[in-house]
Amino acid sequence: MKRLALVLLLLFVALPGAAHAADPAAELLARHLAWRGGPAYARLKSVHRQGQLSLGGLSGKLETWSLRDGRLREDTDLGVLRGSRAFTPKSGWSVNASGQLEDVAATDMRDARHQLALEFGEALRGHGGARAQLLPDEPRDGRSWKVVRITFSGPGDEDRYDLFLDAGSGALHGVRIREDQRTRFVRLGDWREVEGVRMAFLEEVFDEHPDGNTRTVLEQVELNAQPPAGLFERPKEAERKVRFAEGRHSTGFLPFEFFNENRVYIPAKVNGRDTQVLLDSGAEMTVVDAGYARELGLAAQGTLPAVGSGGQDRAQLAAGVDILLGDLQLKGLTVAIIDLAQVAKEIGHPLPVVLGKEAFNQLVVDVDFPNRRIAFHEPRGFQAPAGAVKVPLKESTGGMREVQISVEGRPPVPVLFDVGNGGALSLYAAYWKRAGLLEGRRHSRTLSGAVGGLQERDVAVLGTVRLAGVTFHDVPTVFDGEDQSVSSSSRNLGNLGLQVLGRFRMITDYARDTMLLVPDARAVARPFDKDRAGLALLPHGEYLEVLLVSPGSPAAAAGWKKGERVVAIDGQRVAQGYSGTPLAKWRYAPAGKQVSLTLADGTTRSLTLQDYY
Repeated sequence: MKRLALVLLLLFVALPGAAHAADPAAELLARHLAWRGGPAYARLKSVHRQGQLSLGGLSGKLETWSLRDGRLREDTDLGVLRGSRAFTPKSGWSVNASGQLEDVAATDMRDARHQLALEFGEALRGHGGARAQLLPDEPRDGRSWKVVRITFSGPGDEDRYDLFLDAGSGALHGVRIREDQRTRFVRLGDWREVEGVRMAFLEEVFDEHPDGNTRTVLEQVELNAQPPAGLFERPKEAERKVRFAEGRHSTGFLPFEFFNENRVYIPAKVNGRDTQVLLDSGAEMTVVDAGYARELGLAAQGTLPAVGSGGQDRAQLAAGVDILLGDLQLKGLTVAIIDLAQVAKEIGHPLPVVLGKEAFNQLVVDVDFPNRRIAFHEPRGFQAPAGAVKVPLKESTGGMREVQISVEGRPPVPVLFDVGNGGALSLYAAYWKRAGLLEGRRHSRTLSGAVGGLQERDVAVLGTVRLAGVTFHDVPTVFDGEDQSVSSSSRNLGNLGLQVLGRFRMITDYARDTMLLVPDARAVARPFDKDRAGLALLPHGEYLEVLLVSPGSPAAAAGWKKGERVVAIDGQRVAQGYSGTPLAKWRYAPAGKQVSLTLADGTTRSLTLQDYY
């Protein structure tokens, strides 16, 4: 599971300073400067905006403060969806939809700097490492526009901002924004003069996913006002969404189901109903299955894009969800509602609720994988166990967390820490293509994903992966493509899952930006499961449907086809709950083992397992 595309980033673009006559881009930006207000714009120190924001069927209030000195504050209230963000030149914080305080990632800080550099014209003057380039004219909204691209120098800064300008007057029609491999267009209109400066009172954002489109109508714009005292200060106390039973500071250890040794299901009560919740540090919000939400009587609102490991889906929102885990209550969460029926089928286990990062933000979470138990603690007074290795757990985009791993001796790279990923490791194209990791390496194809569906992707074995001083050998790894999923990111470069993390006692402490790992010697030494058949199978009660035949695999050599149905393995009938049974491990048996598979028409085929990637 990956993050929901719910973060609202407003970009109000401003104008340049003096231009060099020999530079056509600078000439055009100079006309834009004059159009925006010339000297009045040059004196601009702050912009305070208030208005109405519409997003995915939700609407409500928006208020922003932008200051030339590098401070930015945004507050939105769409009823079920509320949030705040603040940035200063040195720090930043946000309040998520459930009211929890979070730090912001370094890349979010960089985006805020870009936003302010554009808004106050510093980037258009070439300050701060910004560069302007005139692109070919482009049509947009029924006419042709001059296009000036603004980019910023800096390590890993691939973002770009294309200004669509009128050739004669320099009037700004909108901005095409490319950040973290995703593109949106911000169309600006209803320009009005405020204290000698032209300001857009209408902003329409067109996202790659139409459900992410927004419309902002400003009601008031105030220039050069002094912001209220303390507006940008980090709140002293976040709203407490976590509560222990009276007198307690910990749940103590609770048993969990380690389904297939790649999913953590915890007994819980959700709005008073007994169920199991799937623990998922990679979920930006807690998710309730659409069918289960109806059973709970949740009032779903809006329609927003949900970006997952398999692509893009749709989500609605609901407030007022309480989750009880032993003596711990997560109170009044705002959750995403997504149809998880297909994901549950792929996992082979019911999936009513996915417990996301809200369970991690304000607590120490101690997952003792070797003993199949979990505990939640107040951070104060928690003592690290003997033998624990301290690993930095840094903020990533969307309030997620990332760790550093080293691949085959290369310099460490950031990957998402994701206990909702049942695999070992996924690497994103922004990293593995640059590093040439598939060049000369035997590889094949597999299916991976969750929210957003299953995607066909490359799979290969990495010789070594190093985490917390422990080197893992022969790690099956998925090489994600450049699709419309979280794997399109260039800010974090992969996703580390439970096939690696589950070999430790793992303790997270977000308040201290730390993960503590205690290796389990037997688990660390155990070889990784590796498919040696080449059949991607989806359970359907009493049969398995072939979704993919991996190229170069034993199944491909034997002539298997997509859509065929398997009803028995070595004479043992497939039954409901197959995924959680030892029978489902057949494809991980040693090379050379011969397996007999019975098809729906009663015929049998022999398959000799072999390494094929």
